[in-house]
Amino acid sequence: MAKAKVTFSDVNVTVNVPVGTRIIELSEAVGSYIAYNCREGDCGVCLFEVIKGRENLSELSDQEKTVLRAHFQEIMDGWRAIGDLDKLQARMQRENFIGKHCRLACQTQVFGDVIVAPL
Repeated sequence: MAKAKVTFSDVNVTVNVPVGTRIIELSEAVGSYIAYNCREGDCGVCLFEVIKGRENLSELSDQEKTVLRAHFQEIMDGWRAIGDLDKLQARMQRENFIGKHCRLACQTQVFGDVIVAPL
């Protein structure tokens, strides 16, 4: 069976896993701080950042795209509601990590070596 290396940078742990394993399953096993709730791709809580190896992960499913799009829209709406420029800049800096390197741990399967981190 083919294996892949997954490194969780927050806990400095690397594990060898069978190809096709979901990130959320690994996260729980190694004690990474990737938060989760539903485990089915509905809530969007299990966001994580792909530091290296994005090409070694499963393609975004339609469900994952929908959840990520809704999450990003919620962030943008929150930014628009802030009237104070200093508060807006602070929040934007804190949330600016959201982008093309984020995935949902419950939906993402590993097909090669990757380095990931919780958000």
